[in-house]
Amino acid sequence: MDGDDTSVETLAVLGGRIEIVIEQASPLWSDMAWSLPAGRVDGPLSEAIGRVAAALLAAAAPHLLEALGERVGEVSLTLADDAAVQTLNRDWRDKDRATNVLSFPAEDLGADDRDAVAEALEALPPDAPLMLGDIAIAAETVLAEAEAQGKLPRAHLLHLVAHGLLHLIGHDHETEEQAAAMEALETTTLAGFDIDDPYTLIDGAPDA
Repeated sequence: MDGDDTSVETLAVLGGRIEIVIEQASPLWSDMAWSLPAGRVDGPLSEAIGRVAAALLAAAAPHLLEALGERVGEVSLTLADDAAVQTLNRDWRDKDRATNVLSFPAEDLGADDRDAVAEALEALPPDAPLMLGDIAIAAETVLAEAEAQGKLPRAHLLHLVAHGLLHLIGHDHETEEQAAAMEALETTTLAGFDIDDPYTLIDGAPDA
């Protein structure tokens, strides 16, 4: 991403079976704070997102990847600002405030639900991508939370990307059991990149 406030980049991960369309919708994402490596995740921010997303999906959704076969699953990730996320939060969740991450699943896939994935694919034309949904992340809120929790901004962002992706593929944290399952997938994935447990300094899950 080049710093323009409308730049869009499409990443193909996991052999091209998942495409992540990243829109940098605010110039705040060109801040040097996002370029600082987190654990073993260095390089361009879009590459970092792709690496973590690939690791998470491989661990959390092998059934989805198997069902896709040669087809493509698509995720839209908007790197926005607080004002844009507040508008989404107000319009779609009746919460008129900014938050760190919002997720909007396109399908009701259910965590580990092979039948739900098969049904979603069968409802599509043979060559159509499976739209997994949209994620929006607010720059100012993420930076403020990272500072308050003593985390690198990139590390906090990558946790929120992982959390948002899990929501798109059917995970939730409405119950303690669900929350524990999500947290385990997130912490294990991030630990694989030498990023510390993101839940050490927070109580509960990100908003999403």
